[in-house]
Amino acid sequence: MALSDTKIRNIRAPYTGKAEIFDRDGLTVRISKTAVVIFNFRFQWFGKSQRMKLGRYPEIKLAEAREQVIKLRRALRII
Repeated sequence: MALSDTKIRNIRAPYTGKAEIFDRDGLTVRISKTAVVIFNFRFQWFGKSQRMKLGRYPEIKLAEAREQVIKLRRALRII
């Protein structure tokens, strides 16, 4: 199930749900027990799984994280 800004905004501490929620195109959010939400980009690099931190919510919004992932995926195809 895709993420929504409302779902992320309503996360409260103490958080007891899944530690990582997947969105699409490799975008995930990691949520700590204190409800810190961090956007990550997951991808394969030379056959190994990698994770790149994009930023914390609300400094970076969901729409911005999705845009960054699109740019990063394009860059990975070029290399």
